[in-house]
Amino acid sequence: MADLDHRAAPPGPAAPNPALADPHLTPADPYRWLEEADAPRTRAWLAEQRRLLAARAQRSDEPAWAALLDRVEREAPDRTPTPPAEAGGLLFRHERGPDGDVLTVRHPDGTRRTPTEGVIGSGDRIAGWQPEPHGRFIAVQLHRDGAENGGLHLLPTRPGDRPHHLPDAAPYATLAFTGEALVYTAGTRTEHTLAARHPGGGPARRLALPVPGPVRLTLHGGPGGNLLLRTRPQPSGPARWWATRWTGRAVPDWQPLDLDGRRVTALDLNETVCFLAADELLALDLDELARGATRGPAVVAPPAVGEPPAVGEPPAAGEAQAGPVTALRVLGPGRRPGLALLRRLGTTHRLDLHWPGGAPGEAPGGGATALHWPARLRLGATPYDRYGRVGGSVWLLADDPRYGTWTRSLDGSGPVEPPERRAALRTLTAVGRDGAPVPVTVCDPGPRDRGRPAPTLLTVYGGFGLPLEPSWDPAMEAWLRAGGRIAWVHARGGGELGPAWAAAGRGPGKSATVDDFRAAAAMLVERGEAPAGGLGALAASNGALVVAAALTREPGLLSAAVCVAPLTDLARYQVGGLGRLWAEEYGDPADPRALRALLDYSPYHRVVPGTAYPAVLLATGANDARVPPWHAWKLCAALGQASTGAAPVLLDHHDSGGHQGRPAAAGRELAVRSLALLAAGTGLVPPADPPAGPCGAPPADPPGPRPRPQS
Repeated sequence: MADLDHRAAPPGPAAPNPALADPHLTPADPYRWLEEADAPRTRAWLAEQRRLLAARAQRSDEPAWAALLDRVEREAPDRTPTPPAEAGGLLFRHERGPDGDVLTVRHPDGTRRTPTEGVIGSGDRIAGWQPEPHGRFIAVQLHRDGAENGGLHLLPTRPGDRPHHLPDAAPYATLAFTGEALVYTAGTRTEHTLAARHPGGGPARRLALPVPGPVRLTLHGGPGGNLLLRTRPQPSGPARWWATRWTGRAVPDWQPLDLDGRRVTALDLNETVCFLAADELLALDLDELARGATRGPAVVAPPAVGEPPAVGEPPAAGEAQAGPVTALRVLGPGRRPGLALLRRLGTTHRLDLHWPGGAPGEAPGGGATALHWPARLRLGATPYDRYGRVGGSVWLLADDPRYGTWTRSLDGSGPVEPPERRAALRTLTAVGRDGAPVPVTVCDPGPRDRGRPAPTLLTVYGGFGLPLEPSWDPAMEAWLRAGGRIAWVHARGGGELGPAWAAAGRGPGKSATVDDFRAAAAMLVERGEAPAGGLGALAASNGALVVAAALTREPGLLSAAVCVAPLTDLARYQVGGLGRLWAEEYGDPADPRALRALLDYSPYHRVVPGTAYPAVLLATGANDARVPPWHAWKLCAALGQASTGAAPVLLDHHDSGGHQGRPAAAGRELAVRSLALLAAGTGLVPPADPPAGPCGAPPADPPGPRPRPQS
């Protein structure tokens, strides 16, 4: 249930910032030499960090946390990172275990095959996959050793067929199967071409585009050769939409779509109609478009939905009751198929069913709510029946931070029934420095722990308009099983509360994002959710920047923090990686006003000698193509030199890691190391006999906190 009656005071004043004391804005950079990764001095420094990390492991509770994490992973009921999908009468599932990723295919007779066997190595993760509508092939992209590789593997589902590799496919390629061709985006991460080839083999050929390059492409496909293409000039420019019906022989005849400047948030299509979600629900007649008609999409009457069923948690008071559509799936063929619409309602989700042509026995335009869910909820790929036609059901995948993930097949016949046992998530509200309410989602270790003080782990993102959603992770479940609490801070810059909330955390507003996190931390202590000294934080990427900025702005806020792949030197964030693409998010350091705003929260520049900083673990990977590892290295060196306390400042660098993680075994080691450091700082005790999870009875009382060590 929502709990919005508490309003904590805004965060207090920040520590002085030495970087802003210089009127010429020439910040000191004493560890610039660490940017030279292969220099002997840097290699010697990294070797010393490895020695310090190993010495710390010998004195920590890592073995106990490793035992608990082992049990969590063994008992996880459904380790499915992405929703299942149906195609050609086959069921495809992506599964993740302690040893890595696999894709399985279940045939109608119950037999089960693993097309990825012999293709996926120990250092590989499945970054994306999509079955061909008749189920004959799966297109799979792998990330190896943490690198965000391009290339596609075409894996057959039938014995005897040969796999193929498409090395020119772009990282995070979008693709479509149309007729006898596979169409996909080729090139680099940001500059694309369009390629086509037969799934069974043969050379690839380039397809003509409706705009000149360089351009970034997003491709969507449906049956009957229907293709939709979004083009965006690089490095900047407005996006445009195009459509064609392509047989695989002639040059594609791209027709421009007039969307009147609407921002499309989701779309899906069958053989005759494409539905697009923008400010309104739109329908595009693909047959008319193929005949050369220029009429734009028609507005479809918004679904009339009733009250949500009593499952999950309803939206908190004051949250929007009809949020944006974040995913859309067409259910069935024809001009008036059913639709599954996934909406974001603030920090929760609602899954609606809509029948433009009317459900059986009902008037057109009706609808109903199938599910309300307070954590991450995703829809699977467009379903296809045994004949390759758009099917009438779609799979969904829901996360429960305490009890794992669960899947259901949604056929539009009624509400979705979630598992009876599920975490009770609460919504609290902190107050930002300017008085803005900041939602915080909280998961208690158990139903009897509501409001009781417990060591609390905060996480945050607050950037690029991306939402932070409560989700399941083995390390997070281990924290909850040990008696800890988790809090997700929905700070400005994220996508939880709409475009205005995201814009408020861009550029100079990023400082407010940091203060939102500080306000949430203070609120949890003030209302007794966390004991004094019982706050830790774990975040990655932009979220790790926010945490690092908060602990340098207010060193006494946290007792321990783990920052994975953070930006820390905001004066030089455009050097290396993808920083050159992020001026809209952070501002341009070449502009003096923007530089002043960046230095206001840049963690590296806010480190003050003679300050007692909390325990910090910084994690990096050599294959990170987004954020150069030296950002964390420079902050580690600065904190280690400046801190006067006994809390450790550690670096965990892995040669086979990247921005999206590490190989399975190395990722697990980092999770254990992170739990041990966070627990030692906040006073959480790993249980000697790990409590049972969903497959066993819960303990009578969670282990709970222990006194914090005075050192």
